[in-house]
Amino acid sequence: MAALLVAAGLALAMVPAVPAWAASNEAHLDRQVLKAMQAGQSIQVIVVARGDLNVLQADLRRTGLKHTVRVPIAHGIAVELTPALIDHFRVDANVAFLIYDAPVRLSDTPFNPTALATAYPAVVDAVTTWSNPLAPLTGQGIGVAVIDSGIASHPDLGNRIIASHDFNPNVTGTDDAYGHGTAVAGIIAGDGTASLGHYIGVAPQANLINLRVNDGTGGAPTSAIMNAILWAVVNRNTYNIRLLNLSLQASVQESYRTSPIDAAVEYAWLKGLVVIVAAGNSGPNSALYAPANDPYVITVGATDDQGTASTTDDALASFSSYGVTQDGFTKPDVVAPGRRIITTLAPNSSFALNYPSFMVGTQYIKLTGTSVAAPVVSGVAALYIESNPTVRPGQLKGVLLATSNPLALPGTGAGYPDAARAVAYLGLLGNADRGLDPNNYLKVLYMAAKNLTTMPVVSWDTVSWDSVSWDNVSWDSVSWNAVSWSN
Repeated sequence: MAALLVAAGLALAMVPAVPAWAASNEAHLDRQVLKAMQAGQSIQVIVVARGDLNVLQADLRRTGLKHTVRVPIAHGIAVELTPALIDHFRVDANVAFLIYDAPVRLSDTPFNPTALATAYPAVVDAVTTWSNPLAPLTGQGIGVAVIDSGIASHPDLGNRIIASHDFNPNVTGTDDAYGHGTAVAGIIAGDGTASLGHYIGVAPQANLINLRVNDGTGGAPTSAIMNAILWAVVNRNTYNIRLLNLSLQASVQESYRTSPIDAAVEYAWLKGLVVIVAAGNSGPNSALYAPANDPYVITVGATDDQGTASTTDDALASFSSYGVTQDGFTKPDVVAPGRRIITTLAPNSSFALNYPSFMVGTQYIKLTGTSVAAPVVSGVAALYIESNPTVRPGQLKGVLLATSNPLALPGTGAGYPDAARAVAYLGLLGNADRGLDPNNYLKVLYMAAKNLTTMPVVSWDTVSWDSVSWDNVSWDSVSWNAVSWSN
């Protein structure tokens, strides 16, 4: 769904005419859902309720559908529907949308090792922050939620995996059978124990929260990712979760205004969690996929650092996604090294079993992709938050962009984040969120929280989301049509 939203400052009289499907109370179908119905194929969907979610749950059960998963951020339920059931629920008075529960892919594969050692902590100036004799920073106590394929036990991670939870309904357990999440975790917070300090992550004493969404093959449903994000928001104070790392990408192009994944990351961001995401591995003119296309989050592209701490020989990785989004935002925001990155290996994982020639010894593996660039920046953010514990996400983003080291290369955004420069910067640089318009789902949530039936003109920069929750609103009076939706 591409959004056509009411811009802040426009009168309600200027809202486009309500589409025919809304006027008839017929649920809106995503293109993919409509195509599946017309082709006679079943499809995974999120059924979005107009009112009480319990009523919708009862409707689904009456039709014999028992394998369902609630998705509070979408105010919906994830389920597989046949064409007949799609046709049935599209005219259900309590159904607002039938949206595709699109698969999301972890995007990296191992890269053939070379003799060069990993230089990325020096490239983003993390080593300087560790060795500061007056106030060394290592990310200690900062919780980073890794929403990925799980995190395996590893000497470099020690006892700092402080919580683990599984959100994929098709698997059990939180261990990393694939290998991707363990690799991401090591880049963020590995302490080099197994290599005698040779391979160290950017924030080597940060805590890790293991939120598994992957099915063991590199895929995950949208609904699992949304529920993992919501869990992180709900439990942020218990584990001091300050950051989310999402080294993954949706498989369907969609405006940030209507994307369910973008709704979830914005909710986390506006609740005070910094969200750092991979740009994707599709090269130029490909900044079209959630969550990398969301203007709130920090989107990270990848460079080739040539295995050296010097940036004079660096180049943008040919695969690194960049460009202008559907909504006119330029991405990525920053870049980080993303080629030949040596990081922690999950034993007996798909990476270990299928790519033995890419292993570095028995405890490490060498990877390439924006998925390994994003956790470099997550580590930098953890260092900054340790030094500035009250910083809000928009403020952190502002400082990070302003203190980055620019590269004279297309597709590199503000350049390399510089941990030491960011930490040394005195004060804040305003709010990077200023002027941004939130996702449609958040607008509907705002209406529900304020008991509104029509969308007023709102200055979103002044809205406090601290008291707005998916669990404390009444949805029965919400008019989904007050925010315009279209394909």
